[in-house]
Amino acid sequence: MTDPLERLFVAVPLSGPVRENLKSWTGRLRDSGTSFNKWVHPEDFHITLKFIGDTPLSTLPALSPLLEQAAEAHSPLELTAAGAGTFGPKDAPRILWAGLQGDLDALQRLQRDVEAACSSLGFEPEDRPYRPHITLARRYTGGRKWARELLDAPGEPPSASWTAEEIVVYRTHMGRSPMYERAGAFALRG
Repeated sequence: MTDPLERLFVAVPLSGPVRENLKSWTGRLRDSGTSFNKWVHPEDFHITLKFIGDTPLSTLPALSPLLEQAAEAHSPLELTAAGAGTFGPKDAPRILWAGLQGDLDALQRLQRDVEAACSSLGFEPEDRPYRPHITLARRYTGGRKWARELLDAPGEPPSASWTAEEIVVYRTHMGRSPMYERAGAFALRG
């Protein structure tokens, strides 16, 4: 019998008020006629630290103590969701994101420690530089070329701050909304 696969990733969750703030802003953006193929459910907003991918379920018990050790070495992070931008082609972006401010150096160190924990179990390290953000929507499908001015209709998302006190392993349920389920959480205690 083969071990079932789970699509896993490690992330920093957002507080409820920050999620609501971003939900309200993306709603205004959608109402202004800005069209993306997929808008992320507000319960799914997060800051990815490490995408693990399709992984045997039996891996989680080996990964958990390594993530716990990484989390315990870091203090809670003061973060602010602020600003917005895109990744991908200038005329048809792949990702609409909210930016981050605050303890970004500490967030980078946490990401490196999570990456090292995952690498110790054989997961390939990411080959791109880490660019922390909160994905809000995917695949622009508007009838006109994308322009930064499209974000002007609702204005920039208002900034919202929170204290990130944990990292979470999420499992993905494709086709569901919300699609991410907590599979484990580890407190930042440094």
